[in-house]
Amino acid sequence: MNIRTAKLEDLEKITLLEKQIFKLHAESRPDWIDNSKIGFNTEYYKSIIENPDKGIVFVAEENNTIIGHCIIVICEIKNHFLMKDMKNIIIEDLCIEEEYQKKGIGKKLFDEAISYGRKIKANILELAVWDFNKNAVEFYEHLGMKTRLRRMEYKL
Repeated sequence: MNIRTAKLEDLEKITLLEKQIFKLHAESRPDWIDNSKIGFNTEYYKSIIENPDKGIVFVAEENNTIIGHCIIVICEIKNHFLMKDMKNIIIEDLCIEEEYQKKGIGKKLFDEAISYGRKIKANILELAVWDFNKNAVEFYEHLGMKTRLRRMEYKL
């Protein structure tokens, strides 16, 4: 298994992986996720691959087949009324092909994200995870992530 920086020709396979994630979210939160939508903004992620100052996309591949990816964007906070100036990286998505899950691939992609963050001198690696996705929550907690902010809702 190999981890490398994504190329534009990888977007088709990344899009297929994203459909798995989109389906999970659409089924779990139909009140939020519109199942009629695409679920993946190819142009946005293409812009990340083409512009290293925006972030980076890593792919995991085995036998020249992409089996996972990690999409990372850079977020700089400057002159905020409350927070200190800092550079953070945000994992927008970390996805592993279903049959390859629980084999350490997600951890390797996460470790690659940490290395990337250190390389660009980021302060924090952060991500958002839906509360219904218990497997993902447990995975990230196992990797040492802690909850900093909790967004709650009250249905009206």
